[in-house]
This record gives sequence, structure tokens and C-alpha cells, in this order.
Amino acid sequence: MIIVNTQGIVLRSARYKENDLILTIFTRKLGKISAIAKGAKRNKSSLLSSSQVFSYSNFTLKKQGNMYRVSQSETIKNFYDIAYDIEAFSYATYITSLVDGSIYENQTNNRLFVLLAQTLYLYTQNKVDKEYITRAFELKFLDYIGFKPIVNRCVNCNTTNLKSSVFNVDKGGILCEKCKENHVYNFKIDSTTIKLMDYIFRNDILTCSKAKVSKYLVNELTKILKVYIQVYVDNANTKSLHLLQGIENNKGADIDD
Repeated sequence: MIIVNTQGIVLRSARYKENDLILTIFTRKLGKISAIAKGAKRNKSSLLSSSQVFSYSNFTLKKQGNMYRVSQSETIKNFYDIAYDIEAFSYATYITSLVDGSIYENQTNNRLFVLLAQTLYLYTQNKVDKEYITRAFELKFLDYIGFKPIVNRCVNCNTTNLKSSVFNVDKGGILCEKCKENHVYNFKIDSTTIKLMDYIFRNDILTCSKAKVSKYLVNELTKILKVYIQVYVDNANTKSLHLLQGIENNKGADIDD
């Protein structure tokens, strides 16, 4: 019998039988796996805390056929606070869905694992711009799965003179003033936004979270990345973000009234 001890983050949890759960866990050593947590729904189960979605834990896993069984677990961080903040919950659901839908079973990606854990931690912090953090996550996520947009030079001619440049999704990055004339569907982009994207690529997300970024730049990133992710990431699930947007729109309507 194969026994593995590894850190993992629960991406999904589904009920199985009366008290068992089938967990989708993103682990350090094994990548994404499915594992059964027997009795995890019982109130006194030792697996209860670590079986919750977003929970970051040490797992002892036993291989049984094509699936693992959670024999022991120790919670490192449960991220309970996320469930009580609709903004944090919506963004956390969105990024875990991105990870779940973009990595194959048993494919490790330690940089992405650390990024996910650090981003979930940031969502629990009060003085963090969660929308900006999500945009930073998206950029680094794209880098770590092999679809990093080029932002430090023209993707067509390689010039670093990016004055009056644009962002082109199909080309996968920045086009300079000269090259943009040969392409359609260009996004206007502020030079400061380009520098911000490059800054995010060069620093870890904890460092990025300390930057004070204007709403204008965040909005520009949002427009570009929404389209970019739809083009390059299969099955990108944005339902949780639509829910959040609906809540924000209702708030605005209430203020107007």
C-alpha cells in the first residue's frame, strides 16, 4: 500500500454516502488528486476541519485503486474567515475553480500551490484590496501554467519602447506603436498598467499586496484579463464573480434610491 504525507489545499468537497466526503485536493507532492475522507461529516471527526473547501492541511494519504483515502490530517490554516466575507468568498471560489480546471490529475506545480495558499491568506486580511490581489493572482497563475502575457517588450518586434502601445490578446501581450497598426482588437493600456503587470511578474504576491494601486489601473487589468483568460484558459468558471458583481450593482442601486 502506498502512503504519502503531503500538504494540500481542498479545492472541492462532495458528499458521498451519509458521512463521507470526496475531496479534490491540490497537493504539493502529488498535484491534484481525488481522496475519500471517511466519516468527515461527523461532528466529532478528526477530518472535519481539514475537509472544508479552502482548508490548507497536512494530509496522510493511502492509495486505494485509482483514489486516495485520507487516513490522517492536521489543519495548517482553515481560512474560516473567508466564508463570512462575500467578496473574499467569491474571489476564493473563483481562483480555486481556475486552479481546479487548469491542472491535470497528478501534475505537480509547487509555484502555483504556494501562490494559491498565499492568496487565500491575503483574502483573510482586512486592509487588502481583494480585487487587485485577484488580478495579481490571475497574472501569476497565467505565468505558472504557461500562458504568461509578454509585457516588458513588444511581442511582435521585441522593442522595449512601449510608448503609445496596446495590449493584444491574440498576440499574447504588448504591441508597440508601430506594430499595433497591423493588428485589430487592441486594448488601450496605460503605460503605468504595463509597469504594474511587469512588477507583479517579478515579485511574489505577498510583496505585491503591499503596493497601493489605483482603482483605474485595477479596472484596466480587469478588462484585459477577463478576455485573456477566456481565450487561454479552458472552462474558466466566473459564476462566483458574476454573483459578486450583482451584489455590487444592487448596492449602487440602493445608494441611488
